[in-house]
Amino acid sequence: MALEACVEARNQGVAIEKEGKDILTKAAAHSPELKIAMETWKEIKFEFDTVDKLDVAHK
Repeated sequence: MALEACVEARNQGVAIEKEGKDILTKAAAHSPELKIAMETWKEIKFEFDTVDKLDVAHK
């Protein structure tokens, strides 16, 4: 559910890095499992810096 919500938002031109938590909060309204997960994790951050560094290391 979380992945689908983020992909849909990205496809609609939404900046998921900035609005990711809001996207997931709206999706959690339709998914009790996602709501529980978000309550467990508390703070959700979208940090892509590590992925970019890993890609450079493999070139």
